[in-house]
Amino acid sequence: MERYKGIKFNVRFIDRTIPNFSQQKDLMRWGRKLSELGCIPIYSDPTDHTRICSAGNLSVRNDDDLIITAAGSNLSKLRENDFVEVIDVDIEATLITVKGMHEPSSETMLHNEIYKKRDDVNVIFHGHNSMILQNADALGLRSTKQHYPYGSVELVRSVLDILDKRNGFFIMKEHGFISLGKTCHEAGHLIINVLKNIK
Repeated sequence: MERYKGIKFNVRFIDRTIPNFSQQKDLMRWGRKLSELGCIPIYSDPTDHTRICSAGNLSVRNDDDLIITAAGSNLSKLRENDFVEVIDVDIEATLITVKGMHEPSSETMLHNEIYKKRDDVNVIFHGHNSMILQNADALGLRSTKQHYPYGSVELVRSVLDILDKRNGFFIMKEHGFISLGKTCHEAGHLIINVLKNIK
């Protein structure tokens, strides 16, 4: 997995208030649960070694927008100000317009494009678990054809190439996994079921 160096897009803040949305407690609960399951490894912030961050991100569809965890959030201990409302994503200009206290997750473009392509998806969980990656072929999990750097337009395009209505769980080669659902419960339990199937 590539070492995290921060987001790879520009951010335009139109409001610095904390988003208010109905699934906030669910995302906080699943952040803790995924941490317990070993699916969101922690690391020290490269710019502030006293700050603990998680590798991974969670999002929900919010009407015409999406709410995603902030870049560098500790998903096991999410707070209200760790969520960012994404108002607009210009993938070609790599510009993201947001409301919130912090920059959005490095995979914001990816989440946005999945929501655009899959109107049946309301929740996206992205995590990292070496056992899932090592057993992906044996479990018959779909995977992108090759590795691309996190947060890149190339990674987004490689995911869109394999994304269809049949797959709610897939692998980003040499990177991590994506779990999709109509609800947090559905996206979370897909991960739990994959972990149970690893022998």
